[in-house]
Amino acid sequence: MFQSLNTAILYYRVGKNMSLANIYSMLRWKYLNDIRKVETPWIIILGITYRCQCSCSHCSAGAGRESDKYKIETPKELTLEEIKGILDQASEIGIPKIDLFGGEPLIREDIVDIVAHGAKRGLYMAITTNGEYLTKDLTVALKKAGVNCINISLDSASERVHDRLRGRVGLYKKVVEGIKDCHEVGIPSIVSTCVTRKRVASKDFKEMIALSRDLKASAVRILFPSQAGRWNENREIVLSEEEQVAVIDSLDSSFCFIEGAFSVAGKKKVCQALRKKMLYISPYGDVQVCVAINKSFGNVRNGSLKEAIKGMWSHPSFVKNKDCCAAGEFIYS
Repeated sequence: MFQSLNTAILYYRVGKNMSLANIYSMLRWKYLNDIRKVETPWIIILGITYRCQCSCSHCSAGAGRESDKYKIETPKELTLEEIKGILDQASEIGIPKIDLFGGEPLIREDIVDIVAHGAKRGLYMAITTNGEYLTKDLTVALKKAGVNCINISLDSASERVHDRLRGRVGLYKKVVEGIKDCHEVGIPSIVSTCVTRKRVASKDFKEMIALSRDLKASAVRILFPSQAGRWNENREIVLSEEEQVAVIDSLDSSFCFIEGAFSVAGKKKVCQALRKKMLYISPYGDVQVCVAINKSFGNVRNGSLKEAIKGMWSHPSFVKNKDCCAAGEFIYS
């Protein structure tokens, strides 16, 4: 009962500005999955650019930008009209939630138009940003467009450490102001942070959560490190199952959560993507299991989103993988 109450408090904080259309979309998803038994993703992580001003040591999106596939000829980013088409298809399929991802999604000048189109389709629209371009004016514009929440990355309670990890002097101050602006404007903000083994053992982790409360953030999203991107060769970075459980047990579940709504089952970290609750679309239109795994199962520029998802879920390399949370362990057929 206590855990259920904490979860309800968390969901209220994050979803308190949902529209009736958002609620309808989520109830429709529940009906499709639980009553009709039609497997439907809960969320699309939609990469809208690989461009980014930061050089984070733990970047996983950089794996796509730096992969051999795009070294000879880099495709063009999805256009505004192509992104609108993806949002239309997501709504038609019954997917209720979109997280606009990068790189740094706020680099795109059409970000407000993207949010507005998704909101009109009843989609819960989130943005994951490093916070540098989240000005007060843009925050107001996103609120008017119908954004539901903004995930803002914060790697440490220490200004020096955060800026060093992001490779961007002065970024910490902008993150702090961005969180404050979201609270003032009325947009739920989620502090997004990656916890390494070393960081879990330090006092900085607790200090960062306390700072997030002080700044009036709505919640803290904990990301476990994965063997992907710039950490692809570093197997030791991945937390053991016991270490993950210890982190989960230590959290105030009314304020902190692990990665997403379907990432924990019975206190065990599970893969939302392999449980068919999440998928990733790259800035070039490739449909992938997640941002960390560069295998494409189709491209929305060449066919429908629905068929690409169906093809991915039935592909042998998807079926073979059960609990993968690291590109280095993904089994390819």
